[in-house]
Amino acid sequence: MRKVLLGIDGGGTKTHACLVDLEGNILATAANGAANWERIGVEAVQSSLEEIINLVCTKAGINRSEIVDSTFALAGIDWEEDKILLAPVVSALGLENRCELINDSFAALFAGIPQGIGCVSIAGTGGKSAGRTANKSVQTMGMELGEGGGAGQLVGNALDLIARAHHGIIEKSALYLELPLAVGFSDPTSFFTAIARERVHVDEDLAPLIFDLAAKGDALAIEAITIVARQHAIDIQGIVHQLDFQGAEIQLIRAGGLHTAANPIFDQVFEKTIRESLPSIRMRVLDVSPVFGAVMHSAHRHFDYVAPEFISTLETAAKKVEI
Repeated sequence: MRKVLLGIDGGGTKTHACLVDLEGNILATAANGAANWERIGVEAVQSSLEEIINLVCTKAGINRSEIVDSTFALAGIDWEEDKILLAPVVSALGLENRCELINDSFAALFAGIPQGIGCVSIAGTGGKSAGRTANKSVQTMGMELGEGGGAGQLVGNALDLIARAHHGIIEKSALYLELPLAVGFSDPTSFFTAIARERVHVDEDLAPLIFDLAAKGDALAIEAITIVARQHAIDIQGIVHQLDFQGAEIQLIRAGGLHTAANPIFDQVFEKTIRESLPSIRMRVLDVSPVFGAVMHSAHRHFDYVAPEFISTLETAAKKVEI
C-alpha cells in the first residue's frame, strides 16, 4: 500500500487537486469547477470534491485509503463555523481525521513560502489577505468590509467614479463612455437606469478594460486602480500589525490576477504603500499554482519535520506542471 498526500485548492470558479508521494514527487493533478460553498452551496461543494478526488486518484492509480493526510484550501472558509459546516463533507468523502480545512489564501502562502511563515495578498476575482507565524495565523474577512476586494472592487470603484462624473462632481474621462459601452450601452443615462432597475450587472470581467484605459492615461481608470491597490497594501500592514515576527525578515507572497497582471500602476501603488511602514519587507509574485501550497500544508501536518529534500522535490516539479 502506497502512502500519499492530497492537496486541493478550491475557488469560486475552478478547483485544483494534486497527489504527491512522501518524497514530494507529483503523482497526478486534476482540475474541475467551483468549490466555494458561499457561491454554489455545501451539497455542490461535496459533489465537486468527490469528482475531483476520484479523478486525481484514478490518474495516479491509487485508492482513497492510501491518502494519509490532506488539506482542502477552499474559498469561503473565513470563520471557524465554516469549518464546522463543512466537516460532514470531509467525513462523507472518507477523509475524516486525515484532512484539514483552511482558507485558500493559506495555500498561496505555503506555495510561495514552504514553511508557511509570512504574509499573502490575494487580489484576484475577490480579495483576501492573511499571515502566519509559528504561533498564530490571521486573515481578513473576505467581505470587502474594510479590506481590498480584488477585481470585483476595482470594477466597483470604476462604477462609482463614472457615477460621480455623471453627477458633475468630477471630470469625465474615456472610462465614462467605455465602461457602459462594454456592456452594450452607448448612453450612460440608459446604463445607469439599467443598473438601478437591476437589468444589468457589471462584474470583474471588466477589469482588463480598466487596465487598458489606465495604460492610455485615463484619469478615472488610474484612480480606480490606485484605490484598490492601496487598500490591498493597507490590509497587509494590518496583518503584520496583528502578528509578531520577532524582528525576522517578513516575506510577502502576491497572488491573483491583479498581482500577476504586471500592471505598473497597481504594482507601484501597492509596493510604495506597503514600504511606507514596512520598508524591508521582501515580496514576490507567486509563480506556481496554489494547490502545491495545499500539498505543502498537508506535509507539515503529516511529518514532524518536513525535510528540505521533500520541499526541493515538490518545488522543482511544481514549476514544470500546468494544471
